[in-house]
Amino acid sequence: MTSSKEITRFDGLLLAREYRASRERISAIVSAQDDTMRVPVPACPAWNLHDLCAHVTGIAVDLSAGRVPKGDSQPWVDRQVDERRKNSTAEVLSEWSAVADSFEGMIERDPRAMWGLVYDVIVHEFDARNALGDRSGREASGVRVAAELGLKLVKADLRRAGLGAMSVDLEGEEIVVGEGTPSLRLRTTPFECLRLLGSRRTYSEIERADFEGDVASFANGLFHMDLPVHSLGE
Repeated sequence: MTSSKEITRFDGLLLAREYRASRERISAIVSAQDDTMRVPVPACPAWNLHDLCAHVTGIAVDLSAGRVPKGDSQPWVDRQVDERRKNSTAEVLSEWSAVADSFEGMIERDPRAMWGLVYDVIVHEFDARNALGDRSGREASGVRVAAELGLKLVKADLRRAGLGAMSVDLEGEEIVVGEGTPSLRLRTTPFECLRLLGSRRTYSEIERADFEGDVASFANGLFHMDLPVHSLGE
C-alpha cells in the first residue's frame, strides 16, 4: 500500500521531463491540424483547440517572465487566451517552444510550487486528443505521474470538505488518499483515474466506475471542477 504522503512525486527532473514530453506531444498532434479554430474542445466548452494551446502557452510565458496572478486566476487565464486569438496556432506553439527551456527549468528547480502545472498540461493533452478523436498516448509514463498528482488535489479537496480517506487501486498498487481508514475504494487504470477524478466524466459515468462504497457521500471532495453534462465519449 502506498500512503497519501508518498503520492507527491516532488522529483524536479521527473516532472520537468514529463512536462516537456507532453508539450512536445501536444505540439505534434495540434500541428497536424488544418484549422484548430474550428475544433471545439468538449472538456473545455468555452475553448477550441487554438484556445487550449494559447492557455498552456500563456501560463508558461507569464510565469517565465515573473507575471503571476493575484487573487482569482481566471481573469489571468482569460487574458492569455484572448491575447493570442489574433495569432496563428503555429505562432502560439512557437512561442511556447521559445520559453520551454526557461519554464521547464523552473519546474526542475521548484517542483513543489510547479507540480500543478505539470498535471494541468497532461490533462489538457488528453482534452486535445479527445477533441480530435485520438485515443493514443494513454500508456505514456506521464499519465501515471499525472494521475498521482491529481490525487493530491483530491486529498486537499477531501480535507476541505471534511471527508475521510479513500483508496485507489491503480492496476494493483493501492494509494490511500486522505486521513483515516478508507471507506471508499476505486479500482481503475492510471488513465481512467486521471479522467474520472479530474472532472472529465459525467456523474452517471462515475457511478458506473469500479467503486466500492458510497460515492455520493464523497462527491463534495472527489471532483475539483464541475462535471461535464454530456459524456466526452472517450
